[in-house]
Amino acid sequence: MIGRIFDEINRMERDMSMLCIDKCAEVVTKSNEPEVVLRLPVADLYETESSVIATFELPGVEKEEIQLDVTEDRIEVKVEKKAEKEINFYGALPMPKDVVAENAEATYKNGILRIEIPKAKKQDSRKRIEIR
Repeated sequence: MIGRIFDEINRMERDMSMLCIDKCAEVVTKSNEPEVVLRLPVADLYETESSVIATFELPGVEKEEIQLDVTEDRIEVKVEKKAEKEINFYGALPMPKDVVAENAEATYKNGILRIEIPKAKKQDSRKRIEIR
């Protein structure tokens, strides 16, 4: 039961995080500097029995322009284009489960970035103690 509560809290945190990023994104203009547009990629996050899978839609982006960081608690995708007035992408998703970040694998094809991260194996923390 407690695990379900934390799963729900994690889901709510992920939803709020995406809502905040969506509502807080804006066009930033500074004097004598080109306009920078921050675009939020369409993202999806789902689980299989053994892994967490995230997808980001990044149309018009070259693989070399993508910076991907995966930790045990979040996935962060940044795209910075060097040309003036180009669109930059930014997206971050919190992890719904414990994952093994160092075993993450990513592919990029036809504008879709797919990241698969294996779930951490749960270890039984119960230990039988002999009473003296």
